[in-house]
Amino acid sequence: MLRRTFLAGGLPAGLAVRGQDTPGEMLRAINEIPLVDTHEHLLPEEERLALKPDLFLLASHYLASDMVSAGMPTPGPKNWAEFEPWWQMSRYTGYGQALRIAVRDIYGIGEISATTLPRINAAIAEANKPGLYQRILKDRMRLDYAVLDDYWHGDPIRPDPKYFVLARKMDWFCSAARASDIRRMEEVTGVAIPDVKGLKRAMERRLEQSIQAGTVAIKSTLAYNRPLRFEVVSEADAQADFERLMRAPQAQPPRRLSDHMFHHALQLADAHRLPVQMHTGLQAGNGNVLENSRPILLNSLFALYPRVSFDLFHLGWPWMDEVAALAKMYRNVTADLCWVHIITPTGARRALHELIETVPLNKILGFGGDYRYVELSYAHSVMARRNIAQVLTEKVRERVMTETEALKAAQLILHDNAARLFPQPRAGKM
Repeated sequence: MLRRTFLAGGLPAGLAVRGQDTPGEMLRAINEIPLVDTHEHLLPEEERLALKPDLFLLASHYLASDMVSAGMPTPGPKNWAEFEPWWQMSRYTGYGQALRIAVRDIYGIGEISATTLPRINAAIAEANKPGLYQRILKDRMRLDYAVLDDYWHGDPIRPDPKYFVLARKMDWFCSAARASDIRRMEEVTGVAIPDVKGLKRAMERRLEQSIQAGTVAIKSTLAYNRPLRFEVVSEADAQADFERLMRAPQAQPPRRLSDHMFHHALQLADAHRLPVQMHTGLQAGNGNVLENSRPILLNSLFALYPRVSFDLFHLGWPWMDEVAALAKMYRNVTADLCWVHIITPTGARRALHELIETVPLNKILGFGGDYRYVELSYAHSVMARRNIAQVLTEKVRERVMTETEALKAAQLILHDNAARLFPQPRAGKM
């Protein structure tokens, strides 16, 4: 077939299609597309280099949850005998596949076993030196940049702009349950909080600090602790909750105060033109109230805040159809596949097929690594590119798209849509 080259739409001039009859042909072209990664928890390189990483450390993020689900006692394994039974039961899950890809591609070891464990650990230790992020994120993964949620940092810290832009949470201000929480907020922000108005001023100050550190999005993980339905609550009712928690500790953050403060966070997002990343669907770890995180619970917010862009994380798995429907209905809702390619690789392909046929292409965000360790973010990107190549190849075979249209779709899904929603600060605006 004829060689075709993209000529429009912001695509790289040299990105060519050579008759995408197989996923392998499509994948070779898709592998050249730089990634804008919508969601990471990667440590700063200097913090990673201070660790003593080994296979068990890499397995501790996500894969350990599957191993606990299989029956592994906690805490995590310290040797192969403790690790091996649960590894055998979990190695084929998406998390297990990611670990195998990382060890194979980065460290050149095709099998994880008692025999290879010393070689794997030696290779990981040898690679743990300056330049690790360049070698993995830029050279292997072809990362343009990633949106970083550095949840382990109390104060906002500007990340390395070579790799990251910042997302920060305002959830703390929606979760006060005792007077000591309020006192701590006063210490951190330097704002007196005698009442709900003061709590709002403290949130505003914290957001200002975050923007100064380079924040390009507000992130929320409130679905880990409460339902995602946020009612419109008067300041007077929120004040009554505030006064109650100041008198005595509450078992849970008072709901009316929490709702009122979350709406204030959305009003600030509107004022600062910041998108809002919402955790929906499966919560990390083992055990939670899954129903709290249903995407449909957010429905009323999209009409209340039409100028706020809502990025619905993880496609709300297992409620992926709800995210597709919401993104179809509302211009300010995007469907984000971050995490999904390793939760359910087959489900991610099925969902992407349906998303392409359900919502406009500019509403689909194709990848977020959602890991602490760069080897696994790379492995996740391998799985994501492979999934997207397979889906787009099938669309070409079905004559839904031409080959050139499929590569344009991949460019949007893997780079352009996220770059538009989470732009890097311009020089001089840092």
